[in-house]
Amino acid sequence: MPRVPGCQPDGPKIRQLIWERGVNVRQFARSIDRNWNTIWCICANGDRASIESIRTIARGLGVKPGDISDYKGDDIVSDAETKIPA
Repeated sequence: MPRVPGCQPDGPKIRQLIWERGVNVRQFARSIDRNWNTIWCICANGDRASIESIRTIARGLGVKPGDISDYKGDDIVSDAETKIPA
């Protein structure tokens, strides 16, 4: 089975960006249709995550994946995408 491409997230930065939006991890996870436990593990433990998960989190936060992880791709966040209000 091929490995899923992954990257190392910056858990504390993700958690801070979530909290700056006035929501907790569960509320944020619900808003991006993800399991809150997965996001909590990324934030608290710095667990390695798939690039797709990091992209989803980044879109929800309105940042580039490289801003919240060691991912070096050239993803660009669109203003038209849904984001949590600041």
